[in-house]
This record gives sequence, structure tokens and C-alpha cells, in this order.
Amino acid sequence: MNAPDAPDALVRAAARSIAGRLAGEKGPAGALRSVVHMVDNDEAELAVDDLARVIASYRIRISRTEYEQIAAAAAQLGALDSLGEAGVERFIVD
Repeated sequence: MNAPDAPDALVRAAARSIAGRLAGEKGPAGALRSVVHMVDNDEAELAVDDLARVIASYRIRISRTEYEQIAAAAAQLGALDSLGEAGVERFIVD
């Protein structure tokens, strides 16, 4: 089992949290499941990039906690550029 602050655990937790709120919406929910599958297949760096694109593409509002989880994972993986390029920060709601 991975530590709760490991990149894969952080990405998985954020994606599942977001998916839980959007359970009735087919497009975003399916895309978020795909992110979790990437993490499960040891592709956490790709999952961060994909999660950023999913958030931006579907204009998904995220909590500050979810953003911090994604950003912490991205920082550990050297993938912070993905968040900036997708403009994920603009979707944070407090």
C-alpha cells in the first residue's frame, strides 16, 4: 500500500473525489475513471497531465483540497507544467 502523500495516492484521491461529485455526468465521470486506471497502471505522471486536461476540457470546478492534492503530486513528479498549461487553478472554488 502506498503512503497517502505518494503521487499516485494523491492523484487517485483527487480524481475519485471529483468523480464522486460528477457521478451522473457520463463524459467527465468516464474520463476521471480513465485517470484512476492510469494511476493503477503506474502511470501517475500521465494521469496528472490527463486530469489537468479533463478539468480544463469539462470546466470542472475543484476544491482547494483537490487542487492541492493534484499540485503536490505534480510537484513530486516534476509535472507542474501540466497544471499551468491547462489553467487548472482557475477552476478552484472555495
